[in-house]
Amino acid sequence: MRTSFNVSHSGNHGLIAIAPDGRLGVDIEDFSARSDEDGLIEAVLTPKEQSDLALLRGSEKLRKFLTLWTLKEALIKALGVGLSLDMSGFEVPADMRHGKTSSVFKFPHLATVEWRLHNLSNQTFAAAFAHESDDSFDPAAVRETQAASWP
Repeated sequence: MRTSFNVSHSGNHGLIAIAPDGRLGVDIEDFSARSDEDGLIEAVLTPKEQSDLALLRGSEKLRKFLTLWTLKEALIKALGVGLSLDMSGFEVPADMRHGKTSSVFKFPHLATVEWRLHNLSNQTFAAAFAHESDDSFDPAAVRETQAASWP
């Protein structure tokens, strides 16, 4: 196996992850207003994910959207295909859409590969970590992943 490394930054926030083996991805997004939030929601979320956001407004809607975005982008980065993979073609696990902070995920087109997905969001940013699962996966390693704010 080879060591994996991934990095993301947004505004004053950064996220770095290193794993001794297995693919991984991270994403972080500052909770700041977006100019075309509704257009992005339609472009990257599945109908079920969109319905989760339908009753939300303002900052609550933005936070939920960015949380879903970071979870999806962390998965795509871990897979190594970048944004060439249609985000609306796969869905964040229902338990995570409804508040759970970690879950197992499988891409519809790669059902034999399992991913550990973690929501690392707090009050100032949305952040996520995805790691290819295997028998030696250590969930404690996620706690070693550091999300930092720069002055």
